[in-house]
Amino acid sequence: MSSKQQTHQMTVGDRAHRIVAATLIEGVESERHARTLQVIRHARAIFAEHPINYRSREALVDAVTAAGVYLSRFLPGPSWKMTGVEVHSGRFRLDIVYKLGRTGYLIDELKLGVGRSGESAVQKQIDRYMKVGKDRWGAEFLGVRLCAVHEPYQSRLHSPDGTIELLAKSELSEELWVR
Repeated sequence: MSSKQQTHQMTVGDRAHRIVAATLIEGVESERHARTLQVIRHARAIFAEHPINYRSREALVDAVTAAGVYLSRFLPGPSWKMTGVEVHSGRFRLDIVYKLGRTGYLIDELKLGVGRSGESAVQKQIDRYMKVGKDRWGAEFLGVRLCAVHEPYQSRLHSPDGTIELLAKSELSEELWVR
């Protein structure tokens, strides 16, 4: 992939994050058609404020699709509460943080896909998130979900004890599985 394509992919990913964040903050519509319209409305506003000039129509469709997949396939069940989006922690930000009652905290990292290089391409980022989670929440930290929105069944849960498992087979909670 060329550097221009990589930059474009990162920019589209940023817009997808913004769409998801705006939708979560507003409150996700439960009915699918209403949720679709909600995502499109947020996407239009975000792309108006932060336009992409290279392949703009493709970028919009890709960002909307990524956001829609996250909100329909990765959104945790009702017992999980979102505690923050784009949570700043030092020099970087955590995409989404959820809490399960008194049990613990979970960080979601959205990626358009894991690609050929797999998780090794994002391992340093996951390692930083694991450190932040352990430092902030200690024993209440449950891990990092790597949510690959273009490859949902390649998504994984990284636990504080170092184990990595497919979300589809995670022991943590059925509410966190890929739907």
